[in-house]
Amino acid sequence: MDRLTVLSIRQGQFVYDGERGLPVAWTWTLERPGGAPVLTHTVRLDRIPGGRQALADLRRLPQRIRELRARNPGDLDGFEDELRRAGEWLGGKGLGRLTKELTDVGEVAMRLPPELAEFEALPWELAPVRRESEAPESSGVPLALHGTTLVRGVRASPRGLTGAVAGRRLRVLALFSLAEGTLPLDLTAHRDALRAAVLAGTAGWEVAAHVRTLQFGVGPTALGETVGEDGDWDVVHIVCHGLPGGLLLERDQAEGGEGEGRRLDVDSTSFVGAGEIGRLLAAARGRLKLLCLTACWSGGEDPARSAGRPLTSLAARLADELDCAVVAMRFPVGNDFAVRFDAALYQGLLGKGWPLPAALRYALRTAADDPDLPERALPLLSACTPVLFGTDAPYLTFTKESSSIGPLDAPGPRMAGPLPDPPEPFVAREQEMSAARAATSPSGASRGAVLHGAAGLGSTSCAAVLAHRCQQEVSPVLWHPRPEWAPPVHDGGTAAGRPPSHPHSVDGFLAHLAHRLPACEDTLDMAREEDWPAPVEAAVGCLAGRPDLLLVLDGADRLLCQDPRWHPLLDALAGTADAPRILLTSRTELPGIAPSLLRVPLGPLPPARLLPLLTAAAPRLRALLDGNDELAWCAYDIAAGNPGLLVEADRAAIRRQDLRNWVRIHGGD
Repeated sequence: MDRLTVLSIRQGQFVYDGERGLPVAWTWTLERPGGAPVLTHTVRLDRIPGGRQALADLRRLPQRIRELRARNPGDLDGFEDELRRAGEWLGGKGLGRLTKELTDVGEVAMRLPPELAEFEALPWELAPVRRESEAPESSGVPLALHGTTLVRGVRASPRGLTGAVAGRRLRVLALFSLAEGTLPLDLTAHRDALRAAVLAGTAGWEVAAHVRTLQFGVGPTALGETVGEDGDWDVVHIVCHGLPGGLLLERDQAEGGEGEGRRLDVDSTSFVGAGEIGRLLAAARGRLKLLCLTACWSGGEDPARSAGRPLTSLAARLADELDCAVVAMRFPVGNDFAVRFDAALYQGLLGKGWPLPAALRYALRTAADDPDLPERALPLLSACTPVLFGTDAPYLTFTKESSSIGPLDAPGPRMAGPLPDPPEPFVAREQEMSAARAATSPSGASRGAVLHGAAGLGSTSCAAVLAHRCQQEVSPVLWHPRPEWAPPVHDGGTAAGRPPSHPHSVDGFLAHLAHRLPACEDTLDMAREEDWPAPVEAAVGCLAGRPDLLLVLDGADRLLCQDPRWHPLLDALAGTADAPRILLTSRTELPGIAPSLLRVPLGPLPPARLLPLLTAAAPRLRALLDGNDELAWCAYDIAAGNPGLLVEADRAAIRRQDLRNWVRIHGGD
């Protein structure tokens, strides 16, 4: 017997209208644990005035929400009124007397025949229940906020599995994709918060979770390859934009041409439908227990996009195909709400050891009650947005006994030494970062990339973020720091005219390399004392066979200016098939240097990307701009989308005279 409440409609207990695709009469059966009597309730739409039309209108609720958002996204009352009317019908007519019986019962497994998939997908958790302490005129609180979680797609008897698999560590794969041209998302903040929540939740376990995150360049191919690398994930979490029936991912990198100065060549958006997503995730079937889709519309589908076919949400289809639990979003949510929800979900699921439905209730309550989030003004929309699917979803738990093995072995030394801290905040340049990440991937077609742009545009920041991503994915990184500016060397830089040795000369790099690769120390030390080209041959020889290594040279234009011998060294490294991937930062494109490297230009940021930067890193300037201060707008125009200049202007904005001087100096007046 089930140890949870089951709400079902059995075969033969409904009359189906094939033309409308919905039932016109049905009988609910409510079975509760603990020997409570079985309850039934029959609904006949022919006895409810306007009943058939009302149910058909509910089917179009997602379309109605989309129309309201497009026409007036700030009309919060309009959203809530639409959902309140839907909830009143679902509770008063659709569930009837069973609504109150479903209050505060925890997880409720919905078991409906396949023909009623659309009916099951309706937002039944909106059905309101008025507490005795509430005023008679109160409309009540929806079931989702009454401690009740409906679990859809529960088709058969559960196998009794939990997320804990004896003898294995918990393995979590999180992918973050932001297609060009879509609304900005702070994926870096989302990624860091989710990773921290998973690691904190398993900190007390015998072995903490193995978390792999992937950001930048997450298109269909990267998704399939990453899932298929091991095919051994317990949890897969995908953060991106979505549309009804599919996900909006970054488009796969277009193959660039050969020859000098290959340029960034990236298409924009890739809509990946449910069938293709299922194929890409198929390698995880078997061990996969939980799929989280933090994407708009992943838990619902819009009839306007269904072209007359039966409505089947992306989440419902994947729960069936992958045989796992799926957490999804029926309607769009804000980035901050998704971050808060996801972190709380893993806190409850892993840190507290709660079953998945209880963790979802905790996450919903935590995010919806946050006073800093705009969703607090939309309690009904928030209540019915997170949805849960899957036969095992009501029973899924993760426990501390999930592993008895040791940590995973890293593939070689993690040689970075001190990497520069990731910038806070970081304005994610998705197109450029995706191209650089693809070029520096061991499986990529390029040998590496040159991130180049004027001062303040963030080439070093982008390189630092990519380096930290590689380290967290257990890939070794060697970071060679940017030198201070110095006069250029004009003596040829060859064996006949070697520049004096200093930390940023080729000799200094060889010393750095010898420190990070102790096995090559003697070879590199001897090479530093020999004539050219012995040093480059030694460096290439020591680094050969290490395509997993990422070599980052910050300020390559300065390095080349101070020691021209960098030119043949970079050419040799970029031309060796099994050498490390190379990432260079530069103020210039470095014409003629290592032509096989992809050139990725960094330009000024558009206004939409500047707003989050101003709020987080330039609050004084942002406040002046909001107050329509003429001097601040002059500084903004001078910066022309350069984030470094905007931060400089913000520092100057402490004193009015300093900001005026900054405008005079940078404005050229």
